Amino acid sequence: MRTENELSGALRDAANQAPDLDLIAGVGERRRRRTRRRAQLLAAVAVVAVVSTSTVVTRGTFSSGGGEEAAAASTTTRPQPEKTITLTPRPRTEATATPQPKKTITVTPSPRPQTQATGTPVEKLWPQALFQMPAKNADGWPYQPIIAINATEVLLGAGPSPEKAGKIEVYDTKIGKSRVVTEIPTTPGLKQPFQAAVSTDGTNVVWYTSGRKDGALAGELWWAPLAGGKAKRAVTLTGAAADIDAVGTDGKSIVWSMGKGGVYRKSFTGGAPHRVPETDGLHLIRWPWAGDAGNVFIEADRNQSKIVNLADGTVTKTVIKDGMKGLRCGRVWCRGRQGGTAFVQRLNGTGFVKIPDRGFIGGPRPYPVLDRFLPSGENVFDLNTGKVARIKRPGVWIRINSLSEPSTVLYWGTTTGVNPDKYWVLNLAAVPPAQ
Repeated sequence: MRTENELSGALRDAANQAPDLDLIAGVGERRRRRTRRRAQLLAAVAVVAVVSTSTVVTRGTFSSGGGEEAAAASTTTRPQPEKTITLTPRPRTEATATPQPKKTITVTPSPRPQTQATGTPVEKLWPQALFQMPAKNADGWPYQPIIAINATEVLLGAGPSPEKAGKIEVYDTKIGKSRVVTEIPTTPGLKQPFQAAVSTDGTNVVWYTSGRKDGALAGELWWAPLAGGKAKRAVTLTGAAADIDAVGTDGKSIVWSMGKGGVYRKSFTGGAPHRVPETDGLHLIRWPWAGDAGNVFIEADRNQSKIVNLADGTVTKTVIKDGMKGLRCGRVWCRGRQGGTAFVQRLNGTGFVKIPDRGFIGGPRPYPVLDRFLPSGENVFDLNTGKVARIKRPGVWIRINSLSEPSTVLYWGTTTGVNPDKYWVLNLAAVPPAQ
């Protein structure tokens, strides 16, 4: 583990030297869908594009949202003021920790040229996490890497058009091949269907499809075994009940939360859906974790005050300091804004570092990826080690699907152009814990 001043320097240097990027906030499910639903589905796929001053917009399947504001940093180099970082030893795993003595370190950054290369090339820092794969499946449908299942398998979506998912597949880096998990059913009477968020527990894959039925908002929750098999619809919700903001699984049930809060569960084997006790106002992060702040596009300034383990009821409070806004926390790391600048800190308030946030890909649920990584432009910050991976892409874009939970895979074309034959894929689940 590196010290906080090393992490601060790594984050600051990488952000200061990154090229100016446009973060595309993307496309919603349909322009006619208004207010909360429109915000939830804003930005189907987050795309970081560098093409002179042009803008690239893309629509994709399997996404509840993506992209967010990119805080612009000056392109000129200026001396930086001294920064004081307060360190506290990492908190114990229980919900409350005994206050620890504090240590103060003063960091005086030195100005660096804007053109200086920063970070370590990703292929050198995390070679085991980087691989190539075809950009299309056997049907000729474009692939969309969704999320990592483990260190060697990545879940894929594929469809005949950018707005329609036709199949769910898995790419296995050990054998260099993909296999079909299931086909995505189309429900008669469901209009304007949009395959939204997806999640997996390593054994099952779950997702929800959003659309309209009889003029009202409708949501269908589906699941299938990752080993392969027919997709099964768990439940259909309409009206206010279809306002779903996240989906997951506990291994036996499909689990989801509502836009206004509240977590629900429906068993794979049958029975009626029911509300998980004592989850009023909670939003699913990734089972079993939930927080009390939802879509940051809707509640831009609201801070998450706690994280709850729904499996055992443990509640851990977050430390919120003056001026903090938009705080979103996983089990260890939080991200938010203070004074117009992004920052990261641990749940207990330690490890606080302000960063010029250029092109952070987090979408409406900007939790740190795997509670460890912070993608920002062409860099990926490892909050646990202080290291920075730099992506050098030959094309004009880097993509990450923004799901119920932050995706664990980033991908980009192996050649120039918008539609390459192959992708480079970075699987963050394959990065060793201490590397």
